[in-house]
Amino acid sequence: MSWLNKCLGSNLGYITYTISGSNNGGSPAKGITITLDNATATGILVSDVIPSGLIVQQMPTGSAGAGTVTFVYSTDGTTWSTLTSSNLPLTGNGTVAIGMFIKGSGDFFPVGAQYTFTFQAQVPANAPAGAAYANSATVRYNNGQNDQTLTSNSTTNTVAASYSVAVGPYGYPEGGATGSYQAGQYTVTRSGDSQSISSAYDGTQVIFRHTLKNTGNTSDSFSLSLSGTPTGWTCSFLAEDLATPISGPVGPVAAGGTYNFALRCSIPAGSTGGPFNLTVTATSQSDPTKSDTTSDSVNTLADGFRLDLFGGPQGGPDTQSKTTDGTNYTSDDSGPRPNLYLNPNTSLFPYANPGAQVVYRLRVQNLNPNGLADNYNLYANPTDVTQFNNRVASVIFYPDANNDGNPDGPAITNTGLVNANQTFYYLAVVTLKPDAPPGGAPFKFEARSFTNNEVDSADTEVWVNTVARVLLDPDRSGTVTSPGTIQYTHTLTNLSNAGATCNISGNGGSYGWTYQYSRDGTNWDSALSNVFVAANGGSLTIYVRVIVPAGQPIGRTDVNTVTASCTVGAATATDTATETTTVVGGELRLQKSAKTYKGSGPDVRSLDGSTAYPGDDIEYTVVAENIGTGNLTQAIVTDPLPAYTTFVSVSASISGFTGTILYSTDGSSWNTMAPSLSPGQSVYVAVDTNGDNTITNADVMPPGAKITITLRVRVQ
Repeated sequence: MSWLNKCLGSNLGYITYTISGSNNGGSPAKGITITLDNATATGILVSDVIPSGLIVQQMPTGSAGAGTVTFVYSTDGTTWSTLTSSNLPLTGNGTVAIGMFIKGSGDFFPVGAQYTFTFQAQVPANAPAGAAYANSATVRYNNGQNDQTLTSNSTTNTVAASYSVAVGPYGYPEGGATGSYQAGQYTVTRSGDSQSISSAYDGTQVIFRHTLKNTGNTSDSFSLSLSGTPTGWTCSFLAEDLATPISGPVGPVAAGGTYNFALRCSIPAGSTGGPFNLTVTATSQSDPTKSDTTSDSVNTLADGFRLDLFGGPQGGPDTQSKTTDGTNYTSDDSGPRPNLYLNPNTSLFPYANPGAQVVYRLRVQNLNPNGLADNYNLYANPTDVTQFNNRVASVIFYPDANNDGNPDGPAITNTGLVNANQTFYYLAVVTLKPDAPPGGAPFKFEARSFTNNEVDSADTEVWVNTVARVLLDPDRSGTVTSPGTIQYTHTLTNLSNAGATCNISGNGGSYGWTYQYSRDGTNWDSALSNVFVAANGGSLTIYVRVIVPAGQPIGRTDVNTVTASCTVGAATATDTATETTTVVGGELRLQKSAKTYKGSGPDVRSLDGSTAYPGDDIEYTVVAENIGTGNLTQAIVTDPLPAYTTFVSVSASISGFTGTILYSTDGSSWNTMAPSLSPGQSVYVAVDTNGDNTITNADVMPPGAKITITLRVRVQ
């Protein structure tokens, strides 16, 4: 008689066991006696010891061709209890058994009657690949004479390799994360399967730690990847030590084992906004279809760079425009930036003369909230380009490491590296132009972050003093007959840094002599007013004519002091020159003629010089002759360079007496070489007759003697 057959199947981690059989004997089968629910019961018992580790979570199924079916279980293999869903799950440990009891009495299971019993057992998630589950079932019955036990065929199930992975926040690879941890300078908050940093600064690094778990049943390696990286960010995976880069798959990781790693991202300067979401993916190397993700995020980015530029002129307060709260009056000011002057108030701007220097003691403080070092480019930019360029020659920066107001090295344009919360001390040397006009030169100092281009600035203004100074030179002396006329020239030079308006007058005329003044040698007045001379070396020729009446005794001398009284802005300046004129015997006659040439060639355009064009040469001839009967002493002949002409050459000759011809451009210093004339100058010619190389009253021009001057100029 054959009573038992066993088959099995598996699906998605479950093993289905089916025990079936029939009464193939020649007589009905009887039951055996067992203890069921603490009472004696009779029937046929189909049972199976659940393999160790397998888990029965659902009620079995089964049927029999006779008797009443009851599903049962035993924890000791001897005593049985009725199985209900409340008794589940049952976990195999080598003793726990599950079964189907077919109740009946006497010869109740006829020949040919069949039965079947099926239950399903789950393979545990941590079952390693290759684990084997061997199993067989038994049927206990009575053949009418004795109790019988039949054992089914044995079945063995081997666990196949299964690949799976979980990745999540640090310490929580399978999600459900809570709490927070410190990574670098930021706190990372975990929640579920994600983690976040509430706020970070640009220019810094954020670090997210992670834990990966091999949730498969065999050793495996895993690749890590990242998606959602914001533009400009640089991210990489690191080992748990936060130093070793991860450049390939990690592992192998044993089944159920974990691996800790980190994601580090460098946030570029200037990055703003948020949130920024990153997705980390771990993928099985053995089965690339198996992967898991977790998310990291930075909710907002704040500006991580801030600097403060402050200082003041040397000798004054050096904390002007300094921030008091670390935010206002720094590079992070929002809205229109106020003018922050490096002076206690705008009435205390530094003043200096043209060509002088003004020194500022300046500081740049690194206030970066991100804690990073930075370096700063230094500038001085005009706020009024014209005013600044008219007055300032240069602004040069020097380090002042010990903050003593003295340069500590060569000129700089950059601070070099400045650590966070540290201050760089430096000097700004502002050099004014030698010809700087009075007034202000407004500009601002700037410090610009090399890393993210943020700027802090402070306004200032250097004022140029009015410098008033004029010169009237040289002193003159000469001789004249009575009656007679002599002409002197003086140069009025304005050495002020602004234009001068002058009045010209003299105090001569004690003997009834007439003094007349002219700007051009043609139009004469008893005095000159409102004579304008340009600043910074501008000059003008002042002509003085002395008219001596008849009847003056020989040897009479008159001294005329010519005074230039000038107004320069709100200031004044004065200078004088003297003219000493002596009456001599004889009579000096001056004759002047002109001739015009075409260009610089020999062809004459006008014999009397009445017509000339730009580029033409004019040749002036001045003849001074003693037509009297007495000697003339210290006879000096002067001829000015006409306006709007350029000097070409000058020469002189004498007749009727002997001596050395001397030349001068100021009537004081004499030379044997003919000079070259500049605009406003005159040539002076005299004869040294006593050999002392200068002109004095000892130099005599006898009656009939002549001095001839030839002056050639070119029309502009």
